[in-house]
Parts: sequence; C-alpha cells; structure tokens
Amino acid sequence: MERISVTQAVRQFSDLLNRVFYQGVSVELERGNKIIARISPVSPESPLKVKDLNKFFSELPSLGNDSESFEKDLKHIRKKIPLEKNQWD
Repeated sequence: MERISVTQAVRQFSDLLNRVFYQGVSVELERGNKIIARISPVSPESPLKVKDLNKFFSELPSLGNDSESFEKDLKHIRKKIPLEKNQWD
C-alpha cells in the first residue's frame, strides 16, 4: 500500500481521489512518520436489492427436520454470549 504525507495529499487531492476511484488504489496518509488515515475505494454495491429480499429468502434451502434442533442450538448460544451494547445509546 502506498504511503504519502498529508501535505502531499492536500496538494494533489483531486489526483489522489481519481487514483483511488479509477485504479482502486488504497493510500495511507502520514504525518510525522505516523499513519493517521487511509483512503481506499468503497466496496462495490451488492447486486441484491431490498425489493428482491423476499424472493431471495424463498429460494434458500429449507432446514427440513433439523429446524427445531437448530432453533434450540441458537437459543442456547444466545444465552451464553451477551449482546453487544450500542455505544450510541
């Protein structure tokens, strides 16, 4: 991964963003030999849209006779692992 100074990134910001977008390059920004940020391309959008979720779920394989056992296993796991708290609450 390429590393450039913050000063250089500011001076060439438009070119930097174009490289990230068009070439898929990720760049680490440093200040005083310390990495303070990373600029990278966003993940591609999922081809699955919300309006298609019902169809997607209906086409998944059925659990069959194992569904009750699977449900019990999930409940058992949930009791042992506490839920994470949302830091924004």
